Amino acid sequence: MQSQTAKSGRPPFSTQQGNRSRNPARTSRKPKPILYRLRRFCKRINWARIGALLLILLVLSLAIYGAVSLCRNVRYQNVQPEAPEPEGTLSEPEPTGYIFKYGEGYAVDMEHLTDAWAAEAGFEKRYTLTDDERLEIAQVLTAEADGEPFAGKVAVAQCILQTCEDTEMRPHEVLSMYSYSKRRPTPTAEALEAVAAVFDFGHMATSEPIKYFYAPALTDSEWHESQIYVMTINGHKFFKEANNDAGGRGN
Repeated sequence: MQSQTAKSGRPPFSTQQGNRSRNPARTSRKPKPILYRLRRFCKRINWARIGALLLILLVLSLAIYGAVSLCRNVRYQNVQPEAPEPEGTLSEPEPTGYIFKYGEGYAVDMEHLTDAWAAEAGFEKRYTLTDDERLEIAQVLTAEADGEPFAGKVAVAQCILQTCEDTEMRPHEVLSMYSYSKRRPTPTAEALEAVAAVFDFGHMATSEPIKYFYAPALTDSEWHESQIYVMTINGHKFFKEANNDAGGRGN
């Protein structure tokens, strides 16, 4: 036994506590704390290069901002101020259609409103008026028949409508060609109602196609008397056309 030990050079196996075998887990490295790793990372950074890079970025930003400001100032300098309008001259507003007002001044588009009425009631309007035309007819009714009852205003409106339908002219042309009053006073509420009754709802003062009228107390008219008499309402006599070739006058 002793000779074998001497040749191998290894000590014999011992069961004593001092001769323990190695434990690989004991020899592994322990993880480093975060602060330690951060400190080592900062040591490896080249702060001089980072500072130089930040300085270059700052110079470029200032140069870009200065260029943008310069271009903006040049553009503003090239804009010429508008010359002020001479005193006493007013720019003409674009023409717009007349808008009626109800109550405390609420704007009402009567053309669209009456379209809605007709659609809701299930009937077709007899004649579609613009708001400007509606206003002018109501003004003429006020000038021609302000002292007449509502039926008299309806009859005058019927004459205008009948002429528009027979001649295919718009109301403005009829009022001018057939010598209706050239006065345009503020229309009364009754005149506006008469226009709506005749043109929108097709109400008539008579089933006869009256087109002409005049006031005998104010003037004599042989031409009107040559037409076919239909009726008298208060101070106006109404006529229908005697023949299709005859020219006519409204009053």
